[in-house]
Amino acid sequence: MGGVDGAAAAQPADDEYRLAFIKPARAPSGNAGSDWLMYRIAQGPNVINGYRRGDMASVTTEVEKIVVGLNERRLIKR
Repeated sequence: MGGVDGAAAAQPADDEYRLAFIKPARAPSGNAGSDWLMYRIAQGPNVINGYRRGDMASVTTEVEKIVVGLNERRLIKR
């Protein structure tokens, strides 16, 4: 009978979105402030770059919500 191997189920699928990194950044053009962070969300070879203001913890929480939403949307379309 077919099943999913536990190790395979624990590994993210290649087509899932994931948070690649968050790092301090200069303010985007036309914006002020020194509390900017740049993030990258990856899906295989595709990337989404974005900027958020705030501290690392709050920006990480917000970007993780974006990743969850993208993955939920991806699953619904199948």
